[in-house]
Amino acid sequence: MGRSATEWTGPTAQPGAGADDDALACVIVNPSKPAVTADFRRRLARALRSAGYRGPVWLDTTVAEPGATQARLAVASGARLVIAVGGDGTVRAVAAGLAGTDVELGVVPLGTANLAARNLGLPVGDLDALIDIAVFFSARPTDLAWVRTTPCPNPETGPPAPPGGWARPTLGSEHACLVVAGIGFDAALVAVTSPALKARIKWGAYALAALENLRTPRMELSLGLVGAPDDDGPPGPSRPGSPSGPPQPGSPRPVPPPGSPHPDLPPGPPHPGLPPSQERLVARCLLIANGGRLPAGIVLIPGARMDDGLLDVAAIDTVAGLAGWTSLARQVLPPFAATYSNPSRALGRVRLRRGTAVSVHLAEPALVQVDGELLAPTRALRARMDAGALLVRCPE
Repeated sequence: MGRSATEWTGPTAQPGAGADDDALACVIVNPSKPAVTADFRRRLARALRSAGYRGPVWLDTTVAEPGATQARLAVASGARLVIAVGGDGTVRAVAAGLAGTDVELGVVPLGTANLAARNLGLPVGDLDALIDIAVFFSARPTDLAWVRTTPCPNPETGPPAPPGGWARPTLGSEHACLVVAGIGFDAALVAVTSPALKARIKWGAYALAALENLRTPRMELSLGLVGAPDDDGPPGPSRPGSPSGPPQPGSPRPVPPPGSPHPDLPPGPPHPGLPPSQERLVARCLLIANGGRLPAGIVLIPGARMDDGLLDVAAIDTVAGLAGWTSLARQVLPPFAATYSNPSRALGRVRLRRGTAVSVHLAEPALVQVDGELLAPTRALRARMDAGALLVRCPE
């Protein structure tokens, strides 16, 4: 049996606090998930009614409409709570549709890796507790990243598109990124992971795919960062009163128009007064992350938080074949706590950087994945952080 909301202690555990004045609730659900049974729907609807919500209105996702359109429809209908039921792709799409509004997001993760849920501290696998948190808990500001790529001019020379085609931009020309975007090894891993194997052994399918991709070529790249934290600490909610931090619940939350240039990272010359730091790197994988937790208790980027207003960048490289991968595993895999060696000396190397906006230029085209969705090969990527764009219900 799962834990009730009253068993989850802390300032966010407030049963019955979510609904007021007969507020409308919407549930956006990926109907392909086996756990989405009639009994599950009844349990979730019963919990919402007990909290005083009207509805709920159920909106199913499709391959063509994975959740963002449904979320915008829910907002237009006056919903005060939207619950995303599905994997990371569903949660990401729903989050994109809610970004910049004061509509609260609940998450019931039913995917393979469930990275968003893990980084939000949700009890993955405990449906009763997940329903309690989504329905009864208070929400806290959460960041959302936006990624823009420049597809290669000759995609026919690169790897073939996946069966469903390359992921389309979520809004305008940008892809929403709730947890992580990966270039190189990480994207190749997503590309070769078997959907049938994911259904059978969950995140273990990614581990097997990783073994198949140990020969992923190293990438030469230029990394640009804007808004790296100073010695006084990062912007965002960890610094109350910071002008770059997210607004508090209930306050106006402006959002830039879809596809608009990011003020810190516009096309063309660097923003006056905010020159990006540039460095050249060689890496097998580059991660641009809003969270650092992976399945199996792996914490790849210990300092990454989903509410600090910063993008965490990890440039991961190995040399000397299997010895390099072994060196990297010893620094990352449990029971080790991701204490990285000096990258100038180790065979497995991890360089960590932070900023509010990131630009990447690659010497050769490479695959990109955003929260498990594959983007066409690219030689240029830009990412920006929209601090506090979401209000997500989760434990403190």
